[in-house]
Amino acid sequence: LPAPQVEARTLAMLQGLLQQLHAACSHLAAGARAFPSSVQETAGHVRHGVEGVQASLAGARSFQDLSGPVLARSRDAVTRAQLSLEGLLEHVGQHTPLPWILGPFAPALVEYPEDVPVDMSKWEGCVTVG
Repeated sequence: LPAPQVEARTLAMLQGLLQQLHAACSHLAAGARAFPSSVQETAGHVRHGVEGVQASLAGARSFQDLSGPVLARSRDAVTRAQLSLEGLLEHVGQHTPLPWILGPFAPALVEYPEDVPVDMSKWEGCVTVG
């Protein structure tokens, strides 16, 4: 493929990925209402950062249309979004009860004492690995 077509496809792919990221961030921001205000603010900042990157790249037909400062700001915004999302995941992992994350349809976790035999008849016909 000629270089202009490669650039156009690359920009289209980047814009598509940004749309997916924006949709995920919007969903995250909507779901963050159940969390403390600091988490809600972080989710909102991530969404706004992604919107800014989308706006910066929206009119570009090639990388020549984008200045160095625009690319640098976009890279910084994506890096900040990544760090914020990592912080949100850490917060959710440390402060959210497991049933809330898994939802009501998660299979029940059952622990069997080591000295009590497990009735394996109900597992007949199941394929085992290993």
